[in-house]
Amino acid sequence: MTNSFTRAFAVCALAAASAAPALAANDLTGTTVDVAWKYPDASTTYATDNVVVGPGPEIQCAGGGAGTGLCVGFVDGATIDLGSNTLSLTIDSGTSAWTPAAFNGYEFSNLSAGGTWTGYSLATTFAGLNASDVTFTPDAVWVNMQGIAPTAGESFTITLTPSAVPEPASPALLLAGIGALACIARRRRA
Repeated sequence: MTNSFTRAFAVCALAAASAAPALAANDLTGTTVDVAWKYPDASTTYATDNVVVGPGPEIQCAGGGAGTGLCVGFVDGATIDLGSNTLSLTIDSGTSAWTPAAFNGYEFSNLSAGGTWTGYSLATTFAGLNASDVTFTPDAVWVNMQGIAPTAGESFTITLTPSAVPEPASPALLLAGIGALACIARRRRA
């Protein structure tokens, strides 16, 4: 009787554990992020690219205004590189400026495809760019570069803060325990 009870308990616990929902990891890798240049205000899209986040830079502009998408407007050479939880822009060469306007900068959106984000931190070498120039929502980040005159080598990196993701084993163990209790209750009724 004890062996059959132990087997029934193990089967119920495994069934409950396998029914545990998969928890999303916070990682942009492999997701499609929309990168838009917004000018002269945050609601007007001047140029846009949809990029799949992977190894290496997602957008590399040679400068001189050549190219398509976001590269059309770059007088400077520039690189946009997205990581598992980072959004970066680096000026590779040249000097120019984002002309003053209500908004002249970038929107990174569709970020929730990579997880749940609760905030961000900004690291930058651009003089005049600070946290007040960044607007954050869990699905998008806007960076207003208006009036900034960059030089080669300057960059910003926004690091997204993930929401607390519970340890995957904890919900599975909880469900296994609930499933085992249900099996025990059912067995006692029989």
